[in-house]
Amino acid sequence: MKKDKNKDKYDISYKQMLKRMPKLYQFMKKYKWIILGLGAFDVIGQFLVILPPVITQYCVDEVIPFKDIYSINILFGLITFMYLTRSGLFLGHIYIRWHLQYHIRKDIREKLFNSLLVQTPIFYSKRVSGEITSRMNNDVGSVSYLASDAFFDLLNTFLQITFSLGMLFYLSWKMTLAILVLVGLQYIFVSIIMNYFKKYRKRVSEKWGKLLGYLQEVLSNVKIVMAFGNENYEAARHTSKSREYVKDNISLGVTNRMFEVIATIFWHAFYLVIIVYGLRLISTGEITLGILLAFIMLVENLFEPIFGLSGTIIYVISAFVSVDRIYEYIESPNELITSENPKTVENPKGQLSFEDVVFRYEKGKDQIALNGVSFDIEDGKSVALVGHSGAGKSTIVNLVLRFYDPEGGSIKFNGYDLKDIDLDNYRENISIVFQDALLFNDTILNNLKYSKLDATIEEVDKACHDANIYEFVHELPEGYETIVGERGLKLSGGQRQRLSIARALLKNPKILILDEATASIDSISENIIQAAIDKIMKDRTTVIIAHRLTTIVNVDKILVFDDGKIVESGNHHDLIEKKGLYHELWTTQMKDREMTGMMMKGNGK
Repeated sequence: MKKDKNKDKYDISYKQMLKRMPKLYQFMKKYKWIILGLGAFDVIGQFLVILPPVITQYCVDEVIPFKDIYSINILFGLITFMYLTRSGLFLGHIYIRWHLQYHIRKDIREKLFNSLLVQTPIFYSKRVSGEITSRMNNDVGSVSYLASDAFFDLLNTFLQITFSLGMLFYLSWKMTLAILVLVGLQYIFVSIIMNYFKKYRKRVSEKWGKLLGYLQEVLSNVKIVMAFGNENYEAARHTSKSREYVKDNISLGVTNRMFEVIATIFWHAFYLVIIVYGLRLISTGEITLGILLAFIMLVENLFEPIFGLSGTIIYVISAFVSVDRIYEYIESPNELITSENPKTVENPKGQLSFEDVVFRYEKGKDQIALNGVSFDIEDGKSVALVGHSGAGKSTIVNLVLRFYDPEGGSIKFNGYDLKDIDLDNYRENISIVFQDALLFNDTILNNLKYSKLDATIEEVDKACHDANIYEFVHELPEGYETIVGERGLKLSGGQRQRLSIARALLKNPKILILDEATASIDSISENIIQAAIDKIMKDRTTVIIAHRLTTIVNVDKILVFDDGKIVESGNHHDLIEKKGLYHELWTTQMKDREMTGMMMKGNGK
């Protein structure tokens, strides 16, 4: 039977944790000298832990019987000095470790964020934003804990157990072997519970990511929910998803508490064995009272970290799950194919050509978005893409922007295949105005300069003049410093779109893409925007996805798409005379405009 590769994808065993250590070390190596220094602090601190019980044993057996008050005071002062020294080391250790953890967290988040920035839209189409947010927040926190706090917690535990166990064997190997039998029994119980914990921890992590994704999706589309009266439906869905998450979380919490129950039971068992067996050994003269007291003190030093080890291991397992989740994104391959020595195109022109391009959004599927598409765009010319929804227009734009690579054929810029050109160098020559104006919750100036971060105010003013937005911006009380709100919602649709046009122009691109730039605005705004578009298209290569055919009457070439192919090509007048698909689309739109005009007149009466 073939093994499912995805089964228990995040199930982490101790052996698997060791295999993942090199990945974890990548986040730690930058701070290795700080980590080594803190490790030295730990060694000194744990050495100071075992000395007080030894001094106590000497005091009880050798000093007190002779009533040597002077020696007792000296030994008490020495113990006090050791505890104060260890406390000082501990405070310094905590302070440095706190800084270390947050610097590592920053590094991990930056590495993860940078890897997300270079992914293609295919990557995001397969994932919900809530899942990505969960990894940026929860998983980054877990891995930074593992690389700092957990590392030193485990190191302290190892040192404390090793030093204490060595001294216990020195004091009484018989009593030490007796308590180690109990340690073995405790380990068996803890291992059984640990298997259940790992299972529930994995399920909780996955369901939390899905719940976050669901919440973000619904809240971002809350207007749709309200418009269709589906508040109760979404409330019921949320309750159902929350119930599943809560159920697994309860199981996880109960399993977690079982560690405390077992620790308490064995804690009492250890003391019972030590006292009963120790008193017996005293009665036979094998140990002294001082050795028994020192043994009890050292046992506390031994079993305190052993009991705490269960909790630490729980968090460590959780964190190693997060290591996999973070590296799944960091190591996710970018699906764009680029030459090992990409070229930089010097002084390029706005020349673009498609040569027998074939493309599928999902490789291996039957549905083809583009099937053998070929066309040329000359420098300084305007080309419009028209056709029914799903015909392939937006796919052309996605390929021109190089969000994807074609499955077959080639796309060339100034005669060079896009795969052979440096991606940043190529995209420097392209700007786009989307159908929905995409703005950041920032000032107008920062939104405009997003396409050219070093733009001068004179360049910004010119772009605003060309986009017919200059007067509007300067009439605002704060001018360019006006905050546009989330997604630009403080502005009207037409104002947002003109800002988008100005932003695209500020880059002074060789190729300007207009993705249905007037499709979702009113007729008055359309006229203002269309006037700006007509002005900026002069002597600039322009690719237009056209929804309203009246806006492309004067373009140099129109490509008509149907079912992923170019079925017609020519200017407006040529295509009307052909009486093909373009003529059909034009006639339909003209009838719709007449109908709308008649209805508006009727309402006016």
